[in-house]
This record gives sequence, C-alpha cells and structure tokens, in this order.
Amino acid sequence: MSRPAVVRAQDAPAPVARTIRFPAGLREKIAADAERCGRSFDGQVIALLRRHYGEDVDIAPNPAEILALAVASFADVPATELGLLTRRLREPES
Repeated sequence: MSRPAVVRAQDAPAPVARTIRFPAGLREKIAADAERCGRSFDGQVIALLRRHYGEDVDIAPNPAEILALAVASFADVPATELGLLTRRLREPES
C-alpha cells in the first residue's frame, strides 16, 4: 500500500481568492451574529472559518486600505523625487 504524499509549506500551492454565495437565511444569521460580536459580515465569516479550520484564513484588504498603504509607503520619499516615482500613476488627461 502506498503512503500519502507529504506536502510541505513551500510546496503548497498559493491560496486562491473565491467568492462564496450564502443563502439568504444563512446570510441573515451570520449578519446578526456579526452585529452581536461587533464585527463586519466579512470579519464574522473569517472568524467562523478560522474557528472551524484552525488556519489563518484572510481576505484581501479593501481598496481604501490598499491606497492608504501605498500613500504611507511614500512617507520618507523627498518631494523632489516623488514625481519620478508617481508619474505613471496619473490618469491620462483628456
């Protein structure tokens, strides 16, 4: 009988984001539980998954958080060099 393959962390495939669709009744129960616990709906879903699977389950940050991180990354850049780094980030003028 063959032995099951051992998967090491460095060999494991990268996580893939998925969309989960909940039936309305379950969505309402999760939303009520989230409100009771002082979490967002997404935060409650993550908490439930972590409790069940015991793993680090995460979701991507929202766009505002990503932009805030990007802005913060320019904090130590001198103003004279900032234009060189951001010139391609501007929207084209029409």
